[in-house]
Amino acid sequence: MRWITRWMSICCVVLLTACSTTQAMQEPPTPTPLPPDPALERPTYTVQRGAIEQVFTVTARATPVDMARLAFRRDGRVNVVNVSRGDVVKEGDVLAELQQEEALDELRRAEDDLAQARRDLESARLAKEKRIKERELDVDRARRELERLLPGGEADLFKELQERLEAAQRELRTTRDDASWSKTSADEALRDSAEALSDTQKAYSVAYWNWDWVQRYGTDPENPFIKNEAGVLVPNRLTEKQKEEFRMKLVQAERALRDAERSVEQAQRARDRAYEDEVVKIHEAEKKVEEAQRALETLLQGKNKAIEDAQLALERAQVALEEARNETLNSALRAVENAERALEKARRHVDDGRVIAPQDGTVLAVAIEPGATVTAFEPVIEIADPSNLEFAATLSAQQMRLLSEGQSVEIRLLSRPDLVIPGVIRRMPAPYGSGGSGAVQDRDVTTRFQIVDARGQTFEAGVTVARVSIVLERKDNVLWLPPEAIRSFEGRRFVIVREGERERRVTVRVGIETDERVEILEGLNEGDIVVGS
Repeated sequence: MRWITRWMSICCVVLLTACSTTQAMQEPPTPTPLPPDPALERPTYTVQRGAIEQVFTVTARATPVDMARLAFRRDGRVNVVNVSRGDVVKEGDVLAELQQEEALDELRRAEDDLAQARRDLESARLAKEKRIKERELDVDRARRELERLLPGGEADLFKELQERLEAAQRELRTTRDDASWSKTSADEALRDSAEALSDTQKAYSVAYWNWDWVQRYGTDPENPFIKNEAGVLVPNRLTEKQKEEFRMKLVQAERALRDAERSVEQAQRARDRAYEDEVVKIHEAEKKVEEAQRALETLLQGKNKAIEDAQLALERAQVALEEARNETLNSALRAVENAERALEKARRHVDDGRVIAPQDGTVLAVAIEPGATVTAFEPVIEIADPSNLEFAATLSAQQMRLLSEGQSVEIRLLSRPDLVIPGVIRRMPAPYGSGGSGAVQDRDVTTRFQIVDARGQTFEAGVTVARVSIVLERKDNVLWLPPEAIRSFEGRRFVIVREGERERRVTVRVGIETDERVEILEGLNEGDIVVGS
């Protein structure tokens, strides 16, 4: 039985092998496919006309516009910190202070010294006023003594000469005042007449040219055309009466002009007379004073010794009074000035140990705590107005050369790339913008982008990130191809143009190049078919 089974298996194998061999001999061989023509698979591009723009994009972060980094102006150990992150502060608030008991004691001493120096100055001023009053009394006594000795009551001639001198002096003062008033009045009258002449000249010019217009065209010079009943503009003709009115206005304006010219001439002559009279009248008044003075001095010559002594005493009292009046308070003033300088120095020393808010705002960062040791001018607190934000980015010198302040930009938040927020370049660091002269290196070297319209979006300083796009150059209605359609060899740019079954190589000159489009300046026409590489 086992043998029969083995034999049947062998027979089946032989039959299957024979069948497969027969089938293989009957089927024809499969041919190997030919490779496709490369020219048929190369991409082609059509020269198109449209807009092309070169856009520069940079990543920026929201930052406050007016952020201030504050620091102590001297080394020390922190005594107290009055604020925390997020606190709202006002300008002048003390945010932190060093341990400075000695500086505060020095400030109190300087305040006391200044108060004492001011009291000393006031005492010196009162003492000076007292001395002046005493010297004035001495002068009055010396004058009364001299008047008693002089023949004032008995010698009518002396009294007359004295009164004549005083009258001449009063007349001189009056003459000077009157002459000054006359000159001022004459100047004002001349100016008024000149202004009136200018007004009449303008009025005459208007009347002249109006009359000239009436003579030439016969229409109203102020309203040459009017609309008739049909709504059509027609000349606004004047009647003979109306023309005569314009002529009379010219005649009246001419008369007014002549009157104004005569008024200016008269005012000029009056002004000249006022100046001449001033010189003559003052000279005459001074001459009268000199004559009265000489007459009085002549009378006083040769008097007795008592009168001479009284005159000398009066002169000495007058000199003493002048000295008292001219006495300075320099030493007391210097003491006050020195005390003020010392107080200012003490205040600066105390303020150097304080961090004071230079503006209203919110505390963004605090990097100190009580007991910490700090270094002068090392920022420890930042404040700003968190509601007034803009975007900032650090650009290379090559990038900034392409930009300018005031240039428009488009801002897209990373969280909302579909929303365009308009903005402008507000500030660029020197020497590319207004951020300093460039002679001193600015600590803030970022380029600032101002938000024109937030489009309802909110930003968080230091957190919100955006992509800022700036159009560097844009052209409309230009020929363009994609970059992959253009080839280069040894620095020359060319394309392969297909014309029917033929292809030819064409050299091209390109303009603006972007990632998607290349401007074609020369070599191709709109609609040309270009074979890609």
